Amino acid sequence: MIPYTTEHAKPIGDGFLCPIGSVTDPDLASHVVAYKRAVASRYRALTPDELIQLPPGKLHVSPKIDGELWMMVLDGDEVYLVSPRHRVLYGDIPFIQEAKRTILPRCKTRTILAGELFALRKEGRPRVGDVGAALHGGEVARLGFFVFDLMKGGTSGEEEAPAEYENRFPVLQELCAGGKRVQCVKTEIVSGTAEVERLFGEWAEGGKAEGLVVRAGDHRIFKVKPAFYLDACIIGYTERVGDDGRDLCRSVLLALMRENGQFQILGSVGNFGGDDIRAQFHALLAPDTAESNYRYPSSSGALYRFVEPKHVIEVRVSDIQSGDANSRPIQRFVLEYGEGHWLAQRPMNGVSILHPVFTRRREDKGVNTLDIRASQVLERCVLEDLDEEATAVTLPRSTVLRREVWAKETKGQLAVRKLVVWKTNKESVDPLFPSFVVHWTDYSPGRKDPLKREVRLAPTEAQANELAEAMIVKGVKRGWNPV
Repeated sequence: MIPYTTEHAKPIGDGFLCPIGSVTDPDLASHVVAYKRAVASRYRALTPDELIQLPPGKLHVSPKIDGELWMMVLDGDEVYLVSPRHRVLYGDIPFIQEAKRTILPRCKTRTILAGELFALRKEGRPRVGDVGAALHGGEVARLGFFVFDLMKGGTSGEEEAPAEYENRFPVLQELCAGGKRVQCVKTEIVSGTAEVERLFGEWAEGGKAEGLVVRAGDHRIFKVKPAFYLDACIIGYTERVGDDGRDLCRSVLLALMRENGQFQILGSVGNFGGDDIRAQFHALLAPDTAESNYRYPSSSGALYRFVEPKHVIEVRVSDIQSGDANSRPIQRFVLEYGEGHWLAQRPMNGVSILHPVFTRRREDKGVNTLDIRASQVLERCVLEDLDEEATAVTLPRSTVLRREVWAKETKGQLAVRKLVVWKTNKESVDPLFPSFVVHWTDYSPGRKDPLKREVRLAPTEAQANELAEAMIVKGVKRGWNPV
């Protein structure tokens, strides 16, 4: 019995492609997802000037192939590919048939190989977008597979792969020896940053790869890519008070513009390089606040204050991703701006930016579909439907579950503490919304910073109430009276 369903398979060339969710074997399904999650948790992005952060010792260095992560399963007399989202590729496809002839006879037990599915192009190195184009266009002769890890099986007869990569890699070389369409990814074993820097210059700067993958002996995996720059529009900010009493921007919320003029949230940046720049941005943005029917929380729980889309900045990022650790598309809300008001439409496929750093204001750039175009991200990842218009979605109203207030008068001044717990009712519509929110307000007029807030999120009502009770125990002491 095959471990996947072919009920909705579509022909591509002489092979077939099954859609998302086609794997029916729960063990295979969970193993594929667990591998993707484990590898993603070990990845760390570096730029070439951060190579000093690589650990000492032996390093396995490979070119980073610009393709899609798939797993090749070799079992009995069958060879097929499974994606982390449980698509399946099988049939009379040239690289799969080559694997049947060369790799399958060398496997002593069921073997699963992780690798990059790529598509050759006439000029230049492969690009991730070429894979989708080849699959949808039936151009299976362009497809190849670079193997970079052994998940199960191999040449020894043992079901479990060796724990250390330095012991798995020779097995990959043995399995893939002599391959043309299916090869073990080129790898050099080096020590020291100088050798890694040399390989980066040879492979990445030489145009042969998008970067490097560096595997360390402590199981960490580093992706080394050139820094990437984006021009984006500021649409909101959070604030704090500096040690010298100045109003500062803690972080700014950024958006790109889709082809139809709608804005899509990109992410936030809080690395400005000093309080002087933070003060300048606060003075720049505070006069231009705008109304919004959408609320976006920062990582600390503070809500962004939306502003008119007038200012463009350049940010440097180490990487851009269009999928999460489980290969699910990242969703970002699309907004429209008009007459001083932001209107939320709906979440659509977007990206996540890693390690953003503010580099400069772009006063030479305008807020238009060219200067802050969403398609800037296509240089690093695949993002479909950028030309599709986002239509408004009606979000359910939140339900207030608890609201409690306490007050205390000291030296003629009234201090207030307030607890509010609510259920958002929005988590199934917008993944950015939590299920429950616990909000604590602490107002003390005699304090340097009179208003303090704490926001905690919870997946269940029971956990929300636990957080609420902890806040009460901590914040309501002797002398506070319920209102």
